[in-house]
Amino acid sequence: MAGMHFLVGISTENYVILAADKATFAYGAILADSENDKEYRLGKKLTMMCIGEEGDVAQFGDWTKRNLQLYSVRNGYEVSPASAHHFVRRSIAEGLRSQDHYTVDVLIGGYDDKEEKAFLGSVDYLANGLAQQPYLFRGFCGRFCYAIMDHEYKKDMSETEGLALMNKCIGEAKRRFVANIPGYKVVIIDKNGYRKLNDVLF
Repeated sequence: MAGMHFLVGISTENYVILAADKATFAYGAILADSENDKEYRLGKKLTMMCIGEEGDVAQFGDWTKRNLQLYSVRNGYEVSPASAHHFVRRSIAEGLRSQDHYTVDVLIGGYDDKEEKAFLGSVDYLANGLAQQPYLFRGFCGRFCYAIMDHEYKKDMSETEGLALMNKCIGEAKRRFVANIPGYKVVIIDKNGYRKLNDVLF
């Protein structure tokens, strides 16, 4: 159930922050695991967070990761974040028209060295794509957070301010959402590369 999970993405020109909950739910509302990694690294400065049906997430995430790795091996360079976003969107769209459709929602974040700016995009299970957005959410908790971002987001935020805003959104989700989501994995990508930050735990 993608609605029970929560993905957060915040982007400026200089960096993108992504956070994904680490919960696994069984039978809709039972917390079965609190160490489920929903991240799939697609490149040195590119990553994808994926939620949805557990089997689809594992299969689609791994398939996407390995196809983009194969592309970089064959061509000698990695795809740009925007190209990865198009690839993911096309793959989900093609799956919709076959028996192998994927019930997944994804956030894609990275840093484009050629464009010299960060990238944040999303694709849902119906292959609706959004690219180059300042902030995005996936999961029911996003409904609590768009108002916070509309009010407090600034294009020139520092990393510290961006992380504080992300923590505010996660805290609001913890306070208002009925499900127990015990922790979040947090990563940041900028011109210097990929960094995993300390988990947000409750």
